[in-house]
Amino acid sequence: MKIKKSLFVVLALLLGVSMGARADVVKYLVLSTTDGQQVIALADNPVMTVSGGVLKVSVGGVEKVSTSLSNVREYTFQDQRATAISEILADGYNLSAGHVFMSNVKAGETITVYGADSRRVSVQRVAADGRLDIDLTALPKGVYIIKSPTTSIKVLNE
Repeated sequence: MKIKKSLFVVLALLLGVSMGARADVVKYLVLSTTDGQQVIALADNPVMTVSGGVLKVSVGGVEKVSTSLSNVREYTFQDQRATAISEILADGYNLSAGHVFMSNVKAGETITVYGADSRRVSVQRVAADGRLDIDLTALPKGVYIIKSPTTSIKVLNE
C-alpha cells in the first residue's frame, strides 16, 4: 500500500512538472500587413470580422486592428513563452521576436530604452504615422524599460 501511495505521489509530481512547463506558453496571432505587424494573444479571445473588404480584429470590444484585406501580407500563429514582464504591455505596444512595435503614439515623441541598470541604451523618435519599431535583437538579453512621455513598460529581451 505504501508503494502505491509513493508511486501516486511521484506520478502526480511528474504530471504537475510537465503541465507547468507547458503552462507558460501562449499562442499568438501574428498579422503582417503593409503597414507593419500586429501581435494578438489568442487567450484574449480576439474577434475577427471581414466586411466590405476590411479586416477588423477586436479584443474585449476594443478594436485593435482595422485594415483592408489587400494590405494583409500574411498571418501566422506563434507559440511564445509568456512572462509576467511581457504580458504587462500597454495598449498600442506589441512584443514579437525581439521587437517592440508601438502604434497610435504621438508623432515626434521621444522614446527612450533603459537597461535594468538604469543606463540609457537607445533614444528614438516616433514616425509621422505614429508607429515605431524598437529592435532589441542587437542588445544583450535581459530586462529593459521603454519610456514614452506618457507610459513606461518593462520587456524581457530573450
